[in-house]
Amino acid sequence: MSNDRLDEWQKLLDGRRYDNRLDPPYVDSVNLNIEMFNGNQWKNIEANGMPTPVFNIIKRAITFFVASITSSKTSISLKPLEYADDESKQTPEMKIQQNMADLATAEIANLFEKFKMDNRIRDALFKSAQMGDVYSHIYFDMSKKPYGGMFGEVKGEICHELLNGTNVHLGNPNNPTISIDTQPYVIVTGRDFIKKLKREAKLFKKYKSEEDQINSDLDTQYEAGSMSQVEINSDENGKALYIIIYTYDPDKDTILATKCTENAYMYKDIDTELSGYPVANLLWEKQINQSRGRALCTDIIPNQIYINRQFALVMYHLMSAAFPKTIYNADKISAITNMVAGSIPVKGVSPNENIMNYVGHLNPGVMSGEIIKVIDLAINYTKEMLGINDAALGNINPEQASGIAISSTVRQASIPIENPRANLYEYIEDIGKILVDMMGTNYGYRPIIVNQDGVRQKVMFDFSQLKNLWLNVKCDVGPSTFYSEQAQVEMLDNLLNRNDALFTMIDYLETLPSNYKNEDLIKRVKENIQKQIDQQQMQDDKEAQFEQMAQWLENQPEEVQLQINQLPSDQKEQAIMQMMQQQG
Repeated sequence: MSNDRLDEWQKLLDGRRYDNRLDPPYVDSVNLNIEMFNGNQWKNIEANGMPTPVFNIIKRAITFFVASITSSKTSISLKPLEYADDESKQTPEMKIQQNMADLATAEIANLFEKFKMDNRIRDALFKSAQMGDVYSHIYFDMSKKPYGGMFGEVKGEICHELLNGTNVHLGNPNNPTISIDTQPYVIVTGRDFIKKLKREAKLFKKYKSEEDQINSDLDTQYEAGSMSQVEINSDENGKALYIIIYTYDPDKDTILATKCTENAYMYKDIDTELSGYPVANLLWEKQINQSRGRALCTDIIPNQIYINRQFALVMYHLMSAAFPKTIYNADKISAITNMVAGSIPVKGVSPNENIMNYVGHLNPGVMSGEIIKVIDLAINYTKEMLGINDAALGNINPEQASGIAISSTVRQASIPIENPRANLYEYIEDIGKILVDMMGTNYGYRPIIVNQDGVRQKVMFDFSQLKNLWLNVKCDVGPSTFYSEQAQVEMLDNLLNRNDALFTMIDYLETLPSNYKNEDLIKRVKENIQKQIDQQQMQDDKEAQFEQMAQWLENQPEEVQLQINQLPSDQKEQAIMQMMQQQG
């Protein structure tokens, strides 16, 4: 192999040139957004001796939006093409397909737990809010064993890595959809140690001779963030940029994978047997004819810079003009001092002269109050345009406002994040599709862990059956947020206050949201209600018995009634019972 640049590497350069032609250039925009989010908001801005305050509205806004979107947990559920919710209506074929879908759903849940997917989703949202787009790269690692080798000789594990937008280039950058119909290829870039890349090339004997052409480089200018450009400068631990390019082979109807550096292959055109690209993207906001998303950070930067600068001017004014300045007659006073209990010598002053004629103070300059109003307006309008109001930030006391009113206000405030939320759900579903494709391709017959009736147990399953089964992948959204729970509690309070026999205290306690539910209290209330029922039943039985004895006594001869009525009250009941038993 010569030292000429590989054709695959040329495609990377094409992608970089495209990003540089965007307005502003993509990598420059990403790096600026990251610096602004991290609080380095005066970088490359001339301060001219002024203070450099930072009121980081960008970080506050992004943190708020990410927390709002992730307040509900998400998961993946799979359904076959044909199914019935009512088990009595399911055909044997439906039951088989539904069982396969349930096992695949259980394995996706295991993988999400392994990936720590809740945190990865939060990371993805933070990155997409700063960069505009972020990507999940999913691959199958044959060198790993699931659950640390607990399943014996079973090899291969699905792995997930979250990539910055700068590390992925699409063959058709005018379309954000990643599919075999829209993208001729997908490029994933990364930096890794030379030793590891050479060892990987050795595994494929065809490219063993190319390991000498794998050398360390400093090609970090297209990595996201200034810190990514700082690496250990060591020949032993040197790194090199590599790419993995996925292409679609229409003849085999599968995805081929090639990994290389600028001049050498690790492997080339390996048939993954996947039916789709193992890459999913999350865009904060989609743009027309553009695969790169628009970051939330980008739209706030001009306001952020203006607010910081205006505060800087206010501070500078206060530093230079807020305090009175001392003036004195230099012919009479050689120097002035503010030292506590210090003395100031005065020369050539006659006894009749007033010493105050030689020292005076200039009144401080008065700053217009309009500047503070403008700063407040800039902050408030920025928050309002983003949809960050008091209710959304939790600055409303639930005791002073109804839960329904708060919930309605929050729903209105959440409108600006509905598009990013929908993009997130689509992103999760795309990951689910990739996982199903990869399990059906690589897993084969292997054990998995499933949760059945609260018991985690091992089940054997032939995952290759998934290749011949169409499954609908759906992102399920978990419980609602605090404010909608407040509305639910208020509704239950109203039902309970109606004293409706159809809605009891037990119904109230068992219907409360999980954050409000107290199982011990429910148990005690049930026990107390049961005691009341038992006591009432005893009372009713006793009253019925008294009535029965009274009717019996009325039907007896007068001498019997007289005899019983003459008995003490505590003996009457016993006597009547004995006589009733004797009469049968």
